[in-house]
Formats: sequence, structure tokens, C-alpha cells
Amino acid sequence: MGMAAGAAALVTAGGAYAQLDEALRVARQSTQDGAQAQEQINQLADAADNAERQYLATREEIESQRIFLEQQRVFLLSQENELTALRSQLERVGSIEVDLAPMLLDMYVALEEFIDSDMPFQLDVRRTRLDRIQTALGDANISAAERYRLLLNAYEIEMGYGRSLRAYSEEVEVDGTPQEANILQIGRVALVRDIGGRLEIMTQDNRDWRPVSGSMAVDVQRAFRIAREVTTPEVFTAPLPGPVDAR
Repeated sequence: MGMAAGAAALVTAGGAYAQLDEALRVARQSTQDGAQAQEQINQLADAADNAERQYLATREEIESQRIFLEQQRVFLLSQENELTALRSQLERVGSIEVDLAPMLLDMYVALEEFIDSDMPFQLDVRRTRLDRIQTALGDANISAAERYRLLLNAYEIEMGYGRSLRAYSEEVEVDGTPQEANILQIGRVALVRDIGGRLEIMTQDNRDWRPVSGSMAVDVQRAFRIAREVTTPEVFTAPLPGPVDAR
């Protein structure tokens, strides 16, 4: 009977060990399953974080695009307003050019008439300038502004002649014979020419060439040197008509 009790006890103990081992196995399996579940949870959490970050980045990009498109809309509106203003200006320019053309022609005719009636100094140079202006006035490729500039420049040059003392050389015709002459231009008051030492004068009130008296020769030669900037400017006596010599 003692042996039977021992055997029964061993059987009972073996069953308990088997249950304990099963319990341990289940516990280990549960732990592994829990770890796998936690890993899945962590992966899902990371995926959710990534999705949220992508969402926020996408929303920020959409907002940036919206702001950019709004800026472009404002820019295009500004450009459209500027184009409208430019079209208006071009229409006014066209109208101004139409009104400016007859004025420029009047300026040219007035200048031409003035030169024809003025003292006859450097007529070749002055008429060549007139020819260039006339050509420009008839050239559709030259802007009205450029034509106006050419005319103003010519007027300024002509104004300067009246305030200048100038000396130059040119070929003149005397008794049908061409001769080289040195010309002294005293503003628009008088012209003096030296042809081989023979001095002659023309004045605003008398357009005929007439001899300069020998007593004035020294003063005239001094004026030539001053005009050529050979000597220092100074007051000189000029052989002009009048009750007294002009100084």
C-alpha cells in the first residue's frame, strides 16, 4: 500500500509540473504576443505621426501656393493697370506728334529765313546744318523728339554766333576770281576779311565789302589774334560805323 501511495503522489506531482510548465509556456507566449502587439502599436503610432507631419507639410505648401497665387494676381493686376496707362500715354504721344509736326516745320522755315537774311558768315556750314534738319523732318524713322532736338541745337548754335568773336578761313570770289580769305566775325555786327593783306569790312547796316582804313589795321590784326586765341583777350578798337569808334 505504501508503494501505491508513492506512485499516486508521483503521478500527482507530475501533473502539477505539467500544468506549471503549460502555464509558463502560455505566459511566455502571452509576453511574446504582447511584445508583438506593442511593436504593431508603435509602428501604427509612427505611421500616424508621419501621416500628421505629411498632412501639416501639405497644408503649409497649399497655403504657400495660395499666397503665391494671390501675389501673382496682384502683380498681374498691376501690370494690366500699367499697360492701360502706357496705352493711354501712347495715344497722347501720337496726338502730340501730330500737333508737333507743323510747329517743327514752322521752326525750320523761320530758321532758314533768318540765315538767308543774316550776315553771310560760314553759309556753307549753316546751310549744311539746315539740309540735315530738312532731311530729318521728312524721315519717318526719326522720332519727333530727335527732330525737335536737332532744331533746338541749331537755334542754340545760331544764338551763340551773336555772342562770339571768331576767325576762320574760306574761299571767296573777288571780281570773278576765287581767292583764300581770312574772316573775322564780330558777333552779328560786322565781318572783316583779309585777302592777301587787303582788309575789307561788311557791317549789319551795309552789306557791301569796303576797305578798312590803314589806321585800323593794327587793331584788326590784334582782333584776329584774339579770335584765334593766340593772344590774351583784351579790348580792341573795331572799324565800325558811327560817330565814334565802337569798343
